Amino acid sequence: MTIPDARPALSVILPTCDDFSTIRLTVRALNRQTIRDRIELVIVAPTDGIDLPSREVCSFASVKLVNGGPLRTSNIARSAGIRAASAPFVVLAEDHSFPEPGWAEALLNAHSTGCAVVGPVVGNANPNGVVSWANLLLEYGPWLDGAEKGELSDLPGHNSSYDRDLLLSYGDKLEAMLEVEALIQRDIVSHGHRMLLEPLAKTRHLNFSRVGSSLALRYNAGRSFAGHRTIGWSLPKHIAYVLGSPLIPLVRLARILGMLRKSERYSWLIPRVIPMLCVAVLTDGAGELVGYLAGPGDSPHYLGLIEFNRERFMNASDRAEYRSLLGDLA
Repeated sequence: MTIPDARPALSVILPTCDDFSTIRLTVRALNRQTIRDRIELVIVAPTDGIDLPSREVCSFASVKLVNGGPLRTSNIARSAGIRAASAPFVVLAEDHSFPEPGWAEALLNAHSTGCAVVGPVVGNANPNGVVSWANLLLEYGPWLDGAEKGELSDLPGHNSSYDRDLLLSYGDKLEAMLEVEALIQRDIVSHGHRMLLEPLAKTRHLNFSRVGSSLALRYNAGRSFAGHRTIGWSLPKHIAYVLGSPLIPLVRLARILGMLRKSERYSWLIPRVIPMLCVAVLTDGAGELVGYLAGPGDSPHYLGLIEFNRERFMNASDRAEYRSLLGDLA
């Protein structure tokens, strides 16, 4: 007689900076999943003592509360959740990203074809302002809702699904490798594993919509990425990237505008978003230049502090719309 595997099929790793209130919207979106009874919810919190409302979490296959210690960077919290998970696949979730109902099922179906990493397409959860769109385009442009299915070497950071054993094979290096998720994904591809963008898996991402906060985000994101990317590089390679870094904003801007021009769905954004997009790309590029010159500095810690409780970095209109989601996802 064959005994069915009692393990959950998918572990969702969801960090919180404080208590359950910060992640309530995401948990409600997870409660709408078509396979919620096969999902293990792994909540990583700064302490053991947070209250989990039973009516909000009772429908999952299982729930784990992991003490991740004082919040430093989000990759440390996610690594703790990955190690505590019990499903063969783990998906990284955020308190400001809200999966559509078929998201989890689509991720699992894609993993069943042998893909080690599967990414969703990303929609805009606060689409009424150009600052939000500029941030979304810079962070998730290649994977916007409407993108075609295909194998890629980069997938959406903080929102993709991984073979858990593959992540655990990094051992003590896992935290460092997850600091800039694009780098661990490129390493995974370099070892012959497949990564797939699955358009049937959809999530709505909430973006910064205040200008000052957005520019601080863009600078530190650029510096952290470049600073971690250069680890182990030779001096000539360092110099080459420092000299070439002024061209990076132009290349990124050209790619984004090229994508928008080809898209019937998003071409309307071009005249509206260009001014803010130019400022954001230049700020991100300035961060990269500093990262290539001086390393990541304190940028990873700063990014960890602003990763959670996104309402702080939204304008008044977006905050009101965000709060209305509580009713929509009830």
